[in-house]
Amino acid sequence: MLLQRPPIARWLMTFACVLLSAQLSASSASAQEPEAEDPNRTCFMCHGDPENFSEREDRDRLIVTPKQFEDCVHCSFGMSCVSCHVDYAFPHPEEYAPVECARCHRALVQEYEASVHGYALARGNERAPSCVSCHGVHDIRRSEDPESGTTHAHVAETCNECHSSGGLLTDEYLKLPSPSEQFARSVHGEAGAAGDMEAATCTDCHGVHDLRGHNDPASMINRLNVSETCGACHEAITEEYDRSIHGRALAAGVGDSPTCTDCHGEHLILHPEDPDAGTHANHQAADLCGDCHNDPVIIAKYSLQADVVHSYTDSYHGWATARDHGHSATCVSCHTAHMVLPTADPESSVSEANVVATCQQCHEGATRDFAESYDHVAASQATNRGRRIITSIYIGLIVVVIGGMALHNALIVNYYLVEKRRREKMERGVVRFDRIQIAQHMTLAVTFILLVLTGFALRYPEALWVKWTGIAFLSEPLRSWSHRILGVALILFSVVHVFYVALSRRGREEFKAMLPTFQDILDFRDNMGFHVWATKRKPRFGRYDYTQKAEYWALVWGTGLMAITGLVLWFPVVATSWAPAWIVSISETIHFYEAWLAMLAIVVWHFFFVMFHPEVYPMSWIWLTGKMPEHELQAVHGRWYDEEVADMLDALPPGETTAGLPERRKESEPGSEA
Repeated sequence: MLLQRPPIARWLMTFACVLLSAQLSASSASAQEPEAEDPNRTCFMCHGDPENFSEREDRDRLIVTPKQFEDCVHCSFGMSCVSCHVDYAFPHPEEYAPVECARCHRALVQEYEASVHGYALARGNERAPSCVSCHGVHDIRRSEDPESGTTHAHVAETCNECHSSGGLLTDEYLKLPSPSEQFARSVHGEAGAAGDMEAATCTDCHGVHDLRGHNDPASMINRLNVSETCGACHEAITEEYDRSIHGRALAAGVGDSPTCTDCHGEHLILHPEDPDAGTHANHQAADLCGDCHNDPVIIAKYSLQADVVHSYTDSYHGWATARDHGHSATCVSCHTAHMVLPTADPESSVSEANVVATCQQCHEGATRDFAESYDHVAASQATNRGRRIITSIYIGLIVVVIGGMALHNALIVNYYLVEKRRREKMERGVVRFDRIQIAQHMTLAVTFILLVLTGFALRYPEALWVKWTGIAFLSEPLRSWSHRILGVALILFSVVHVFYVALSRRGREEFKAMLPTFQDILDFRDNMGFHVWATKRKPRFGRYDYTQKAEYWALVWGTGLMAITGLVLWFPVVATSWAPAWIVSISETIHFYEAWLAMLAIVVWHFFFVMFHPEVYPMSWIWLTGKMPEHELQAVHGRWYDEEVADMLDALPPGETTAGLPERRKESEPGSEA
C-alpha cells in the first residue's frame, strides 16, 4: 500500500513500481539472462529509503540498504531479492508467504524442525526463534565473520536475547533460571569474554541447529551423551571418566550414576578453587560425593558401603577441611577426580597395590599399616567393634562422672541457698516487693523467656538447641502462632503494669523512685571509681540504684519497640496501607536485633545482679519472697537504709523480722487510701 504523498509524488512512485514490476517479471520469466545492472536497484528505490516506512511498525524489516545487502552472505553468491522472495507480485499483497530457507538449506532446516526451537514454533509459540532470530534478516553474515551474531565470540550474546533475565525466561518452555548469567560467571564464559576462542560456548554443548531437550536420546546434553559432549574439548578427562566406575555404570544404563554435569554443574561451571564451586574441597564430602554416598536409598539400591561420608567428616581430614585448612585430603585426593575405581580394580588409586603410594602423596614414609588404619572400614564406627565398645564406655563415663560432678556441685549450691534463706528469715528486713509486684515479675520472666525461645527458633530452626528443647518438633505455623500469642500476652502485661502504676499508691511510689536523677550520675562515677581502686569509699545507693533504673527504662523502651514492630510484621498489609513500603523490612530488622539486645542484656546485666554478684551469690531470694534482709539493704542501698528504713526496723515489735515498705507520701495526699 502506497503511503500518503502529494499527487505528483504518487504518480512518480506508481511509475517506478510499474517499472519495477516489469523488470522483476522479466527477471522471473528469464532466470537464465541476468541483468547487466544491479537486479535489486528497483527494490532499493523504495526499500532503501527509510522515510518510505516511517509510519510502519515493522519498518526495520522493510528497510534494506544497498550496503546492507552487499554485506550479506547471499550477495556474494549472486543472489537477488527475488531469490528468496519468490512469490513477488506488484502491487504488494498485504501478507507475503514466509521466506523458505529450506529451498537452499534443506538439511539444516530439517535439523531445526527437530530441535526444541522448531518444535515450539510448530506448536504455535510465536516467540520461539526461527532462522532470522539468530542469523538476521537481510544482514546475514558468515559464521566466520567477526561481525556475525553466530560467530564464536557472539554466540552467547545471541542466545542471551532469549535466555537471560531480560529475555523470555517467563516463557513456559524456558524453565532453567538465568542460564546466561550463570554461564557468564563460569570458567567457559570468563575465558570467552577474555578472548579465548577455544573456550566452549552455547553451541559447543547444545548444538547449532539441532538443539534438543535433555530427555531426547539424540541430544548432546542427554545424560548418556554428556561425557562425549564434554570430551570434544576435555578428551583426556573424558577417557578417564569413561573408564571409571561411574562412567561404566552410566554406559550400562544405571541412570543414578553421576556424569560431568552432576559434579561440575550445567551452566555455572566454576574452577575447583572457587569457594562457590560444587567441586571445591569444602563441598565434596557433604554436598558432592555425599549426595549419593550418603543417600540411604542409593546405598541400599546398589549395596554401597554405608557410613563412608561420616567416617570422613568425623576424621581429622574432615575436620581440617571444614576449617578451610586448604591442604587437607578430600575425596578426590585419594580416589582421584575422574577415574574413580573400586578397591578391587588393580588400576584404582586405593587398590592394595597403589594405596600406599596414594597416602605418601601427603604422608611421606607412610606404610601399608598406616594406610589400612585410615580407610573407611577402619574409621567407621558402624563396622569397627572396638571403636563401638570404647565409644559406649566413654559415653557411660561421661554420663556417670560428669553427671556425678554436676549432682555433687548442685547439692553444695542448694546447701548455701537453703542456709542463706534460713538466715534471711531470722534477720530483720523490709518487704521490698508485695505479692502483686512478685506476680508481675514472674509473668514478665516467663513471657520473656518463652518469647526468646519461640522467636529465635523461628529465626534459627536448624539450631541444635532448638532440637534439644523439642521446639523443632513443633510445626512452623504452631511456633509462629505461639510467638504471636506470647507477644499479645506481653502487651497485656504492659497495660496491666500501666494501670498498676497509675491507680495504685504503691505503684506510684515505685514509679517515682524509678525516675532518673542527677544523683544517679554521681553514683555511677563513685561506683566505678571504687571498683577500679580510684576511691576508697563505696557509694551508698538510694531506694533504686542506677543499674536498676537503667534496666527498668530499657525494658519499657524495648517492650514498646518490640510490640510495634511485631504488630507490623503480623499485619504487613495493614501497616503498608498507612506507612511506606519499607516499614516491613525495617521492622523486621529492628525486631531481630532488639531481641538480641534484650536477651543479652538480661543474661549479662540482670542475671549478674540477682545471681552472680558477690554480695548476693548464689542467688537473691527477693524475687520469690519480696523480702530484702537488713545486711543487704546496708550493703547495696545504704543511703535509703539510713534515710528511711533504719528507724522503721528499730521500731519493730519483739519477734517481728520484717516491716512494710516506707511510703513517701502525706497522709492527706489524694488517693492515699488506695
